[in-house]
Parts: sequence; structure tokens; C-alpha cells
Amino acid sequence: MKKKLIAFLFVSLLTVSTLCAFDIGENWTINGTIDQHPEILIGFIPTYGEVTAGYTGLNLMDGNRTEIQLTAGAGYVERRFWIDPVTEKEDREMNPLSFDVLQVTWGLRFNQGFLESPVGDKDLITLSIGYKGRYEDAMDSMVAGKTKPAWGIEQPVPTINEFFNGVNLEDTRIYPDLRGSHQYLASTLFFNFFLDGMEDTLTTNDGYTLEFQADWAPYGLNSALDGKGDFYQFTLEAIGAKTLYHYKTDKMSWFSVVIIDRLRANWLSGELVPTYVQKLGSLGRQVRGYSSYTYGTEFYVVNNLDLRLTGPDMGVDGLSPRINFFFDIGYGAGRYFNTENRGSNFLSSTGVQFTLSIFDIIDLGYQIAYLIPGDTYNYAKGDQRFSGSFTFFLDF
Repeated sequence: MKKKLIAFLFVSLLTVSTLCAFDIGENWTINGTIDQHPEILIGFIPTYGEVTAGYTGLNLMDGNRTEIQLTAGAGYVERRFWIDPVTEKEDREMNPLSFDVLQVTWGLRFNQGFLESPVGDKDLITLSIGYKGRYEDAMDSMVAGKTKPAWGIEQPVPTINEFFNGVNLEDTRIYPDLRGSHQYLASTLFFNFFLDGMEDTLTTNDGYTLEFQADWAPYGLNSALDGKGDFYQFTLEAIGAKTLYHYKTDKMSWFSVVIIDRLRANWLSGELVPTYVQKLGSLGRQVRGYSSYTYGTEFYVVNNLDLRLTGPDMGVDGLSPRINFFFDIGYGAGRYFNTENRGSNFLSSTGVQFTLSIFDIIDLGYQIAYLIPGDTYNYAKGDQRFSGSFTFFLDF
């Protein structure tokens, strides 16, 4: 199994990297995304790859882009939760549920541009509608029976059955996609509005973006297998950026300083919110240094402030070192996912990321975050206020 996984990882990285840089003609666009498993080479290589190919040969409006996109992805990831299936509450001192997921994803999206952006050769407004699908097969963690840090100490990793210990998932809304055989077939419909006034390069950012997305995954489209889903989500995100200093010559960019700020608000609710949605819907994922899948309430609002120092370039187009200082602050409130328990949380952190930017797509490096004191913690690290981790991407 491990040999097959390692082979898949290298093929995924090679395929996505190649496609991101490959020119397949004036009527096509192509890009990719990746994710990683923390137990495979400490999360340093991709274990999930997704490729999106877009056809732009249609021309419904002169001067604006019409695009049809197809997305396909596959891979192997880990999820980790501190929600007790009996009390239905987050318990930071419990031995958490860690499990692995083999996932296959696909999607269809229609984009239509309107008006002309004040920066660059692109549309000011893009409206999109589409469909996202996925198949998941959850299984015991690859390190089940071994130990893993939880609340600052090493604890044995239970199997899925050991964690639930006789709890009948059919009688509870907790972990709805892990019912029965732990297989889940998901379908989500979405609408997206994107306002683009950002001039964005590897070394500079100037302008603004505003994005709104609505997702709807009704029970009728998410109940074909044992795993179930039924949720809706609204996300509003605004980003503003300004290049404070940029020194360059005819041959290369030497150094730049950019300040960039993101304000993001999210409402995620429903009768059965599956675990894959809870990652981006959790406040712990949005405030850097905290644990993903934690502090998961219906609503959050987060502000992320970055000061980015980039350069000099590495003598190769698209490669440049980067130092990113950040300060994050966020508030979450409402019902915890799939429960009637209510709560509120205030999280904040500051820190620095040391990365190598590759084609302005991947920022590979290391992050050190300091969790500003309060009654909040990184669930994996306990009461330690410093949290370090490898990173593949800047958060925005």
C-alpha cells in the first residue's frame, strides 16, 4: 500500500507541475492544486492532485472571456477531529479521531466575464455557476496503533471503530459521511461572483478583489451511499494589496515589499455537514497556527494581514525566496457543526513564513506562529503557544 502511495505522490506532483507550466493553445487554460498527508514524508510532498482545464474558444460577449472548465482530481489525505461522538462537543484534551480518506473529485464550471478590469488584460467581473462532485472512502489511519501528538502528548491513534466504541452513527448527526461502510458520494451546486481589480505578479500586488460564493448540497444529491450530506454555505472575501517598495533592473527583480490584507466571512450550516467541508469552514483553519477542523461553528469572520518580502529571484523565471510576516484575528459563533451546542471563540496569532515561491503558485517552506494568549489552543500541541509546520501555500 505504501509503495503505491509513494508512486502516486510523485506522479501527482510531476503531472500537476507540468500541466501548470504547459501551454496547450490560445483557446485553453490549465492549472492545478495539490494537498498533502502529514504522515507521508512529514507532509513535504503532495498526496492529492487536482487539474482544471478550461476552454475559452467560445465568445458570447465581445471583449470578455467565456470559459467552460472541467476539473478532475484524486489522492489520499488525513482528517483529524476533536468532537466527542457521545457529548457532541469539542474536547481539546481527548484522544482525537484521525482517519485517512481516498478521494476522487470532479467538476464542471461555466464562467462569463463582464466589463474591463482597470488593471491588466482581464475582466472586471466574472459570474460562475457549476457543479462539484466527489467520491470518498474513509479508512483507518495509516498510523493506527502508533502514537501521534494530541494536546501536547503522544497518544495512541485509534481505529475508526475503536474511536466510536459502539456509538451508532445512524442515531447521531456527528460525522455523517462516516456512516455504514464510510463511503460517501457528494454533489454540490454553486454560484460565484468575482470582482477583480488586482494587478498580481510574483513580486508585486496592487489593487483589490471581492468574491462571493454560495454552495448548496441537498440531501437528495448526497445520500446515494452510506455516508450522507445536507448543507449550504455562503462565503464573502475581500482582499486589498499595495506594493510599498520594489527594486528591479532590466534583468531581474531584486527585492519587493508588499502589504496585503484579507477579510473573510463564512456561514456554513445544515443538517449533515460532512467532514471535508468542515476544514475550510472551521475558524481553526483560517487563523494560522491553530489546528484545522477545530473551532467549527456556523459563522466566522477573519482578518489576515501579511507583510511580504520577496526576492531576489533565483536566476530562474518563476523562482524566488519569500519572507511573509502575518497577523491574524478571527471570531466564530453559532452552533457547532452537526450539533445543537452553541458557542463562540476569539482566536488571534502572529508569526512568519519562510518559503520558496515557485511560479507564484506554490510557496514551499516553513511557518512559525505564536498563538496570542487567551482560552484558545492548538489542539495538537496543547498549551504551547508556538506552533511550527511545513507549508505548501500562502493562505491567500
